[in-house]
Amino acid sequence: MLVKRLSGGNVAYYWSPHMRDKEAGFTLDREALGPDYGIAVERAAILNAHLDAWRQGRNVERVAEAQPGYGTLGWLLDKYRRSNQFLKNVGERARPGYERAMRAIEDMPTKTGGTAALLLLKSITPRAVDRIYERLQQGPRKADRTRQANYAIDIMRRAWKIVQRKYPTVVPTGNPWIGVERTGKKATKPAATRKEAYALALALKAIGEPHLGAAALICFEWHQRPENVLTGNITWHDYRHVDDPHVVNIRHRKTGVVVPLPLEDEDGRSFYPELDAYLAELPRLGLPIVLTSGERGPAHPYSMVYAQRRVREARAHAGLGEHVTLDACRHGGLTEAADAGATDQELRALSGHQTSGALRVYLKQTSVQRMQASRQRRAHVEKNRSGAKVRIEPRHTSQNGGAKKG
Repeated sequence: MLVKRLSGGNVAYYWSPHMRDKEAGFTLDREALGPDYGIAVERAAILNAHLDAWRQGRNVERVAEAQPGYGTLGWLLDKYRRSNQFLKNVGERARPGYERAMRAIEDMPTKTGGTAALLLLKSITPRAVDRIYERLQQGPRKADRTRQANYAIDIMRRAWKIVQRKYPTVVPTGNPWIGVERTGKKATKPAATRKEAYALALALKAIGEPHLGAAALICFEWHQRPENVLTGNITWHDYRHVDDPHVVNIRHRKTGVVVPLPLEDEDGRSFYPELDAYLAELPRLGLPIVLTSGERGPAHPYSMVYAQRRVREARAHAGLGEHVTLDACRHGGLTEAADAGATDQELRALSGHQTSGALRVYLKQTSVQRMQASRQRRAHVEKNRSGAKVRIEPRHTSQNGGAKKG
């Protein structure tokens, strides 16, 4: 084990095989062991044992523990990227953000001259994580990146938990990414109103993207994730199929839940007449409802990048705010259902969310909801005061939650 004194007065430890062993065919290279002496000694012992075995001819192949980077932060994130929890539960739309967050930590310089990816897991303490968090918040030109830093901490906490379960002897039980004292508040995603969602759909249709307009309405009315619609997971076969013409079968990619969403009530009145009318005029280019026009070849699903670009163009065409996106349409539809008085259980039945916590992210607190809560509370007060049942008839509300005068 080698000792190197750094410019700041600290020391760092390294393991390096003898040159004659490398010339004889030994495949491991020099490895940084970090600044902690105890951890460095433990790691060096593993590497020395592998070198001794190679010299004696008992083990000519690399053992897992001797692989470069084994037991480091970079190794942990590599295992997380290959895990089923990442591959199945992190959607294609979210993965670039995950990668940026993980790379920001992996590539962070350390005092030993390396990067955080080379830090041994046993050397990462809560205090070290606090320092990483502080540095994550400082973007270029001192820009505030608190939101991105909080996002990265969430990802690291999840990655540590998942890999620790599979490698309990390598990843310490104590998760240092838990309990980070954060700054700032979690941003609330914007929600598009019904008027904005339909304006976006019509604007997309006007610039030659009627199927992308259908995607906006499906996100709003049927509470679908944009990637679920754009990748062709909702088909004409799912919509008013001859075997069940009164429902649309919604397959939620993230949860695996199939929701038979009713399209009309017992008397045949449509719940989504505007969307029904839009789809009635939409050309059927293939089995999926949402496909490209096919002008440059066979019709195929939209890429997320192209869809986002066309949505931006449609917003500009219609004079809509930047918050009006496909994702905001989904949030808006769920918020509208909450404004209408749907219970938590009813909302989860519509959206396919399995827990109230997952659903809560999509529900916005609005003046309509406050008005409903106030009415219910006053009814409770009057009932207890008089000892009799008091019914307060619901009043029509305007868009901003105020009562309309009849």
